[in-house]
Amino acid sequence: MVWYVAYGSNLLAERFHSYLTGSDASSPFGAHPAAPSTALPVDEHWLWIDHALYFAGVSKRWTGSAAFVSPEAGSGESIAHAYLIEDRQFAHLVAVENAVDAIGPPSPSSVDIGRYAILDIDHRGENFRGKYDALLRLPDIDGTPAVTVTSSTMRERGNPVDRYLNTIRRGVESSPFEVDVDTYLADAIARSATISVA
Repeated sequence: MVWYVAYGSNLLAERFHSYLTGSDASSPFGAHPAAPSTALPVDEHWLWIDHALYFAGVSKRWTGSAAFVSPEAGSGESIAHAYLIEDRQFAHLVAVENAVDAIGPPSPSSVDIGRYAILDIDHRGENFRGKYDALLRLPDIDGTPAVTVTSSTMRERGNPVDRYLNTIRRGVESSPFEVDVDTYLADAIARSATISVA
């Protein structure tokens, strides 16, 4: 088992579940293939992570910029929603996020906490593939490895579209944290113009 730590649209449990159970084109989140196991997460946990949220690149699904967190710790705090899932479900999630058929991510325990491993992804000459190419190890939760995926490089700067932001907004609002959601998202958008990734 592994804790997958979400910080963008997957903050919203309903959206994340579409990666596991699958969804068709009529879904507000688009079509997704079902995971090898469609079981819902064994457990969930809300937390703050020490990695700054920002938006960059272009999402084929959403059409605007996508959410990332800086792979560098100490860059800023972000709200996160962790889901305890099977290793094979996580591998499926990483492949779908990167718009490829399959990825064999390294074992989370092989990556030091606070460090990241570059994923071996065939981009097929298309820049929307492989944008989440860094497996970032976060502090363990209840003794089980916790990881997320982000970008190892700074992608083209841009702005997220409203429907994507609204999904993230719904996710933040479902958290137990008392935050001004508009300010939280506005700060991330402003940060996107200045953040750098080595």
